[in-house]
Amino acid sequence: MAIACALFRISGLSPDQIRIKVNNRRLAEQQLREIGISAEAQPTAYHLIDRIEKMNPSEWDTYAESKGFTPAQVAAFKSHLANQTGWEKSPELIAFFGAADSLKIREFLDFDPTVIRGLDYYTGTVYEARDTAGNFRSILGGGRYDNLVSAVGGEPIPGTGFAMGDVVYNLVLESFGKTPDLHTNPAQIFIPTFEQGTMGETIRLASELREAGFRVEWYPQPVKLPKQFKYSDRQGIPVAVILGPQEVESQTVAVKQMRSGDQEIVARKELIAYLENILA
Repeated sequence: MAIACALFRISGLSPDQIRIKVNNRRLAEQQLREIGISAEAQPTAYHLIDRIEKMNPSEWDTYAESKGFTPAQVAAFKSHLANQTGWEKSPELIAFFGAADSLKIREFLDFDPTVIRGLDYYTGTVYEARDTAGNFRSILGGGRYDNLVSAVGGEPIPGTGFAMGDVVYNLVLESFGKTPDLHTNPAQIFIPTFEQGTMGETIRLASELREAGFRVEWYPQPVKLPKQFKYSDRQGIPVAVILGPQEVESQTVAVKQMRSGDQEIVARKELIAYLENILA
């Protein structure tokens, strides 16, 4: 989920344009039992929930009754699906939304009991991302699956993930005028990996600079620095930010302008402003 929200932000999409609708299959099972729907009938009930936004209300009522549900159950169904505070009964969703607050992605999320995901292997929290303009049914979808690995012969390992289509996402970006120009935006900053022991800090630095709006490429292996700088030269990247053990200790970096060879030590807290100035 955090990866999806990071993608939306990097793409320039805001919570006013994209919403992620969240539900929980275990919560849905509990609520269906409360309105008298047996475990055997629940797969059919999930199918009905998945179709509710694809049919007008009278068609949906008729369709539900044709599947063996009574008018009273259909009415209870609708009441359940209209309840926007039902997530407060789910310990999993309470924890989920709490984690979303900590990750600063809660602004993208809404509880939506109509999101059920049609595949039977989902067991916990499920979600779908949609555009607020309503032009696309689903941009991405996913959730938790506790039994999928064991179902295909592996160890009983829980998993989570989502899938999205690149064509749909490109159409979403076009609809909001956010399609990037991929041909004229080479990396501005190169970050070599000094040694294995500094790799974690190197990745963190790359992430910080990307969040600040810079186009960053880091070298993923701690090979000899001359080899890394040759790669940077071939790519035409104008600035290198070097982070070795000494710089990690002193909370500084060495900034090298590749064309002139000029190099300067810069405090980490002043780095973004310094880079903005030399790359202006």
